[in-house]
Amino acid sequence: LKINFPIIRDNGHFEVITAYRVQHSLHRLPTKGGIRFSESVNLKETKALATLMSYKCAVGNVPFGGAKAGVKINPKNYSASELENICRRLTLELCKKNFIGPSLDVPAPDVGTSAREMGWICDTYKNSLGYKDINALGCVTGKPLTHGGIRGRVSATGRGVWLGIENFLKNPYVISYFGFPSTLNGMTFIVQGFGNVGSYAMKYLVKAGAKCVGIIEKDCSLYCKDGINPKELENYKIVFYV
Repeated sequence: LKINFPIIRDNGHFEVITAYRVQHSLHRLPTKGGIRFSESVNLKETKALATLMSYKCAVGNVPFGGAKAGVKINPKNYSASELENICRRLTLELCKKNFIGPSLDVPAPDVGTSAREMGWICDTYKNSLGYKDINALGCVTGKPLTHGGIRGRVSATGRGVWLGIENFLKNPYVISYFGFPSTLNGMTFIVQGFGNVGSYAMKYLVKAGAKCVGIIEKDCSLYCKDGINPKELENYKIVFYV
């Protein structure tokens, strides 16, 4: 599904927004997959990511089909009110096409989106197509707690990375064949991307005794053999909005 819809910017100018939603597999419903806000979004990428979601659900024995959505914008170039308008209008367009609903298609946060955007989507669905739906709050996951979200959702993916690595190192074959230690204590690592997943994975790995010596981002890299403090790096990111 390709959608084009207009919004009014804070300066009064109109702008047409392009968005995509792909449902890869309907063999199990609802379909499940995030909504990303990025200038690099295109239909081909969205199809590929939706396909990967089907595989991920199947591997984890999660009874959902795969889906994905993308909005072709850089969220840093829009105010909070403009982003809210984009989310609410996108939700209405998805409702028109039957591409959202607790038992049909359930979006989630992805690159450039968070619980805030999911809250706007949930509120719009609940007060439009889902006004009679007792399960309306289930139209998205990753919502704020005030909209029926769950505690720990923000850090869940990064925590999963840490737990996956810990279990990998506990495998006797890995220890004997690769010569890896069975604990993270004293090990060094590099994070590719200091977003939601990377930042929380880094926090949990450091807490487990490992040392982060490098960060790789799309436009820069950081290396420190003595280790990088995740809290200090996060504060820097917030202060300088990078």
